[in-house]
Amino acid sequence: MFEPFITQLKALFLDGAAGHHDRQSLAGLSANLRSAAVSVRAAQEALARARAEQQQDRRRLSQICTSIEDLENRARNALLKGLEPLAREAAEAIALLEDEKTDLEAAIQSFDQDLARLTDTLHRAQSRLRALKRGERTADVRDRIQKAQSLGAGAGQSALTRAEDQLEEILHRQERDQLADVEFDALSISGRPQALIEKLGDAGCGEPVRNSADDVLARLKSEIPLLLEKKSN
Repeated sequence: MFEPFITQLKALFLDGAAGHHDRQSLAGLSANLRSAAVSVRAAQEALARARAEQQQDRRRLSQICTSIEDLENRARNALLKGLEPLAREAAEAIALLEDEKTDLEAAIQSFDQDLARLTDTLHRAQSRLRALKRGERTADVRDRIQKAQSLGAGAGQSALTRAEDQLEEILHRQERDQLADVEFDALSISGRPQALIEKLGDAGCGEPVRNSADDVLARLKSEIPLLLEKKSN
């Protein structure tokens, strides 16, 4: 039941270049695996019913053994009381039950062997199905990765390569714009003498043009002794 699926799965791993063919094979594999899963599920249900029927046969066998023992005890009691016709009737029922017991014991023993073989076969089928599903997941992931790498390959480059080129172009343009802003600011300062004077003053080249917070704070501190002296007078 599983051989065609295994062949398909091997083909997916060996033929990595045939992307379109792989995707078709992967779709076919998925369909076949779904069908196999349904078959395995049906086999599980059938085996479960068979086990249930086997348990019913065992309970029937136990009931027969109990009935035989009970009838034998009662038949002996009837013989002790001289009720031979009644004892004979019990013996006839016992004979029928013993025949049924013999047939049922043979059937149970034979079916136990069949159930053991069927259970082993089902377990191996389930194991193979799980392995195939894992293989299917691996093949699907590989197909998606190959698709991502080869998307747009007809134009001479993949989508990933195009994205890398676009990112490099964006970073290059941003760097160029940043340098242009710096150069523009430099040109703007040279065209405005007052701005250049302020810049030189802030750098300590000559008297500062603008007051700084440090200068204001120093001036206020210098005025404190004078204020104290005026207050004391």
